[in-house]
Amino acid sequence: MSGERTSRLRAAAVGFAVIFGVLAIVVGEVLYTRPVRDAVGAYTSLLGVANQNYAKDEARLAAARSLCSSRYLQSHELKVAPEGGLVGIPRNIHKNYQAWRHGDNVWICPTNRVGPIYQFVFESDTWRFDGPVGLLLPHWEVVPYVETSGDPPDSP
Repeated sequence: MSGERTSRLRAAAVGFAVIFGVLAIVVGEVLYTRPVRDAVGAYTSLLGVANQNYAKDEARLAAARSLCSSRYLQSHELKVAPEGGLVGIPRNIHKNYQAWRHGDNVWICPTNRVGPIYQFVFESDTWRFDGPVGLLLPHWEVVPYVETSGDPPDSP
């Protein structure tokens, strides 16, 4: 009888350990990926604001400013683009976009695994658009834009 009780206790202890381990892994994953998820949320909010063609231009620009970093706003004037959207702000995101942490920041490539990379910085308790930082090429090769401006080079 004592051996049966010991084996039940051992099985219960192993079961609780497995459940606790799985929960710890899930909580760790949620906490680790939160910055990327929050930055992608900021990006989609910015897309929504940029693409609100029915809203007044000043309201769109004010909403967009609240989603951009102070560095970006100091170096770029937000303007409504003639073809729709906002100048310098991407207009869409592909279902195969890439997003990853790069140091303290988050980088997002909104195209189909290759294309421009946009940086998001954590500022004033939220993630904010900080502009383009480079190009993502095949096989995860990153070509940074000129370090000083953060803008893509002029095309010839």
